[in-house]
Amino acid sequence: MIAILSTCAQLERDNISFRLNSERKQYVEKGGKLGRPTGSTKSQDKKREEYREVINLLNKGYAIRDVAKLTGKGISTVQRVKKEFVA
Repeated sequence: MIAILSTCAQLERDNISFRLNSERKQYVEKGGKLGRPTGSTKSQDKKREEYREVINLLNKGYAIRDVAKLTGKGISTVQRVKKEFVA
């Protein structure tokens, strides 16, 4: 009984996936674009300018949590900036 129900659930998931993918394909064929809008991401220069203070503190040897508190940025943001700009 459980095997039959799990098979039905799998068939339903496959059906939903097929419908979604076919709609995406039709949308793209009609000229639609998927993904982020153009210009919605920041360039390297803009990020470097916006997070200048974070980069300076990290280069001076401050800890990630301390930099986050001092600058008012989130810890995840400071980690991302460190990964991208600090060697």
